[in-house]
Amino acid sequence: MKQRISPIILLWILISLFLGLTIPQGVVAQKAKPNTSQDKLSLAAGICVTRAQALFQSGEVNKAISLLEEFKKKKKSNNDHYYIHFLLGNYYLTLAAQNDQAPNNKRFSQNAILCFQESVLKNPDFCAGWLNLAKSLYESGFFAKAAMAFEKGYETSQTPKPIHLYYAAICHFQADASNRALVVFELLIKAHPDKISLAWKESLVNILFSLERYSQALPTLEELASKTKDEKKKTWQEILLYQYLSLKMEKKALAFAGFLTRTDPTEPKWWKALCHIHLNNNRLRQGLSALVIYGYLTPMTQKELMLAADLYLALDVPAKAALLYQEAIKEAQTPDQLLKKILKIGQACAMAHYQDKALAWIEKGLSVSRDVKLIRLKAQILYRQKKYARAADAYECLVQTLLEHPPAPNTPNTPNSNTLGQAWLMLGYAALNHNQPDHTQLTRAQKAFLKAAGFKKQQKPARQALGQIKIIQTNNNQQVN
Repeated sequence: MKQRISPIILLWILISLFLGLTIPQGVVAQKAKPNTSQDKLSLAAGICVTRAQALFQSGEVNKAISLLEEFKKKKKSNNDHYYIHFLLGNYYLTLAAQNDQAPNNKRFSQNAILCFQESVLKNPDFCAGWLNLAKSLYESGFFAKAAMAFEKGYETSQTPKPIHLYYAAICHFQADASNRALVVFELLIKAHPDKISLAWKESLVNILFSLERYSQALPTLEELASKTKDEKKKTWQEILLYQYLSLKMEKKALAFAGFLTRTDPTEPKWWKALCHIHLNNNRLRQGLSALVIYGYLTPMTQKELMLAADLYLALDVPAKAALLYQEAIKEAQTPDQLLKKILKIGQACAMAHYQDKALAWIEKGLSVSRDVKLIRLKAQILYRQKKYARAADAYECLVQTLLEHPPAPNTPNTPNSNTLGQAWLMLGYAALNHNQPDHTQLTRAQKAFLKAAGFKKQQKPARQALGQIKIIQTNNNQQVN
């Protein structure tokens, strides 16, 4: 009974994607001043900027914008300075933040983007312009363009900051450009190896997962599973364990599951995982042990109770299996589910030599439906108890049921022609073994063996039984004469 790890059971595993990749809302607009002597503002532009900044500081943002827009319209060359566009972009961003309702928010954000684009067009080496353009593009959902702007901001900075490369990678990821996101992230790691936080490594795992580079993600996963804290730590441990399993690293999976159960023994999920690892390798006894501990820590579902019962039955502990099957049957279920569980209870009770209990459960099932497997089990138990008359009746019922409801050809898990042949054969044996069989029982047995002889597998024993009947009939005739 080799158990496979169900994708549903392992579903717990990829909850990693709850770690959304976003740029924090707290990223603020960059402030800056003209950064070279040749970029200095004219006297008139400087006065205008000073007045606009004073209006902005006093909360009159619209007036500050109007002042700069009017100044920009004048035809003097220095009036169209990149820094004027930069300030306007910042002020439009402020209005967008103050007006979070569309369409005003959208209009102000678009204006900010246009201003920052104009600013970096006039001065491609203006780091603050690139970074504020990146921020405004990101907040408007233009992730691919935001990523490129963050990269330019990083490249043009006098002191490149790793966070800007990180934001660029995240924007590429959100733009469905995972390959480019990974390239940028690898550049980040190479340039700033000591600045990569655990939170950033979480993002790296998500990028690698999106590219299905699971093996490449393993070292980072192992670090996250080791160094993160609290519930997030458990999440990464689950993901790592799943990756070991999905990559068929059975030894590592088993060792890690063992480590988790030792270091965190009250966490049910580790015992459940350990159970499935053992069952996946057909180690039934170890799998059952882990499942029993899991059951002590948390109530088992009906499915888990059935699994535990199946394992007890497979390991020849039928009495315990019967108890668990009975526990599982308490929950509401369909008639089909009920019949399957009753059949298992009957089988377990019969194996534990609780024959009367088995028969009582079988009768409960037969009151719901004339199930072939239940009828067959009833007949087998009665035959083993040497209650041949009742066994013969049960086998006759089995034959009739099979004849009335023949299974479709090649249908799995349904009785086939061998089942019918065996039913005829056992009906004959039950009638023949009846205490001092009379003419009626002999005729019944003879008819059954003749039917059984028409089936290849039952042909030889059926003919032998027919020969035995002839001997009995001959002896009976001689005694009469």
